[in-house]
Amino acid sequence: MIDRATKLAGRQWENLKFYLDLCGGIGDFHFDELRNCKWFNERNYQEGFISNIINMHEKLPLYEYATPEAMNVLTVLASKAAERLGLEEELALAFGTGYAFVQTGLLSFHTLEPREIIFHRMFYPFGVNPDWNFAPNLVKKKLKIVYERFRSWQDNPETYGRDLNHFLNTEEAWREWNGLD
Repeated sequence: MIDRATKLAGRQWENLKFYLDLCGGIGDFHFDELRNCKWFNERNYQEGFISNIINMHEKLPLYEYATPEAMNVLTVLASKAAERLGLEEELALAFGTGYAFVQTGLLSFHTLEPREIIFHRMFYPFGVNPDWNFAPNLVKKKLKIVYERFRSWQDNPETYGRDLNHFLNTEEAWREWNGLD
């Protein structure tokens, strides 16, 4: 089962590598790194991630990425990729959660954090329904813009406060915010 999960996770990592290449290199996938990942303890690693990656793969033909399993897998892998791109733990997790949200259309928790909502708004600035199936080069450019914003928050934390205030001061944003709770 671990060999199958490794192969499937490796495929998803290659997808991430492709889409994040304008942000920098994330390197090769090493499944053992996930065992020591901050987001797992041994039990939920074995029972959670491994079963999620296998179930996600089995559901892809019918549901594409719109499954809780895909959301969980993409959150973990995109968070790890963001760490490799230089984001610190908290921002890497927010980036990973935002990435999973825009690709699956599903929430990873019962509500979104402000950074994930800002991620979504930057990726889909006109509030369109999530649709990952558009030009790959456009996805890459959008992810680079989002990544650079997250990087700016890390390098200069007061920019996050300004971005959040700008976002919260928009009436439309408040409606979206309240609608996601």
